[in-house]
Amino acid sequence: MPHHDEIALSGVIQHVFAHRFTLQAHGETHLADLGPKGAEAFPLSAGLEVKLEGERRPSEIKVTRIAAQGRDAVLIHHKKPHHPPGHRHPDLPADPHRVLVVVEEAGWSPKGQPQRKPKHFEVLARQGRGPWTELHVDFAGTIYKQKPADAAKWSL
Repeated sequence: MPHHDEIALSGVIQHVFAHRFTLQAHGETHLADLGPKGAEAFPLSAGLEVKLEGERRPSEIKVTRIAAQGRDAVLIHHKKPHHPPGHRHPDLPADPHRVLVVVEEAGWSPKGQPQRKPKHFEVLARQGRGPWTELHVDFAGTIYKQKPADAAKWSL
C-alpha cells in the first residue's frame, strides 16, 4: 500500500462537483474528495470557508475531517476497495498474454486486449452468448472480480 501524507488546510471552496470540490488555500488550488456519504453529511457550496484534514493522494485529497464556522465538524471514513478474503496482489510481472490464457481456460471468450491497471488487468469477456462482463485479473492469473460491462467504457 502506498503511504499517503496527512494534510490540513484552511481555505475557500471554489467549485463543487458532486462530492468533489476545489479548495483555494495558500495561493494554490487543491482538488478534494468527501465521497458521496461525506457530501450528504456536509453539504458543499462555492464560497464556503472550510478547514479540512485528509490524506494527500497523487490526484486529490481524500478528506477525513471537514468543518466550517457555525457547522459541526464531520468525520469521513472512505471505504477501501473490496477484495475477497485472503486476496492479495502478488508481486509478479504484468503479462497480458498470460491473463488472456487464464480467462479462456476459465471458459470466457475475451474481446480485445486486456487493459493494464497498476495491480491488475481488466478484460472484457463473456461466456457463450451471455452478457459482456468486465473481469479483473491479478498478475498471478486469478480472476477476483466480475461485474457487468459498462457500455461506454468498453465501446459496446
